[in-house]
Amino acid sequence: MNQIKLHTQMVKTFLVFMFFSLTVGCASLLPPERRVYPKNPIPLPNGMDIHDWMDTKKKQFPDHLRSNSPYGKVYKIMYFRKEKTFLGSYISCSAYIRQIDTKSIELVELATLINYSDYTKSIGRYNKGGDLGPMSEKERTEILLPCIEEFLTPPN
Repeated sequence: MNQIKLHTQMVKTFLVFMFFSLTVGCASLLPPERRVYPKNPIPLPNGMDIHDWMDTKKKQFPDHLRSNSPYGKVYKIMYFRKEKTFLGSYISCSAYIRQIDTKSIELVELATLINYSDYTKSIGRYNKGGDLGPMSEKERTEILLPCIEEFLTPPN
């Protein structure tokens, strides 16, 4: 009798799982080789290393850029686009930027983020969102790469 109840419960669990899988769907990130900046390596301006370059980016985008340097010549950035989406949320992108030689850097582990709150507030519990993608080539082309390109624009 207990075996029949266990079997029935397992079948019900499996059916519920299949129902949610089919109705909700699953998304997956593009493979790592598609989450790198296609124009790598990026030349650094003459006489600059990654730290000097990041200092100019922080001055260029004081309200739109968050960054930290977890080690050596590597930065983790989160850049908030200047314009909101039509729904009022902020699209932003994140990347690891690393200096690969004395004259160039590369951007890897690119991801898009959606932030439903004000980007000027502290990052943490106020921002709802997180690394989302790109989930498809279309998202990579239409959301992620324009965000990265905006971040990479030279200062005026």
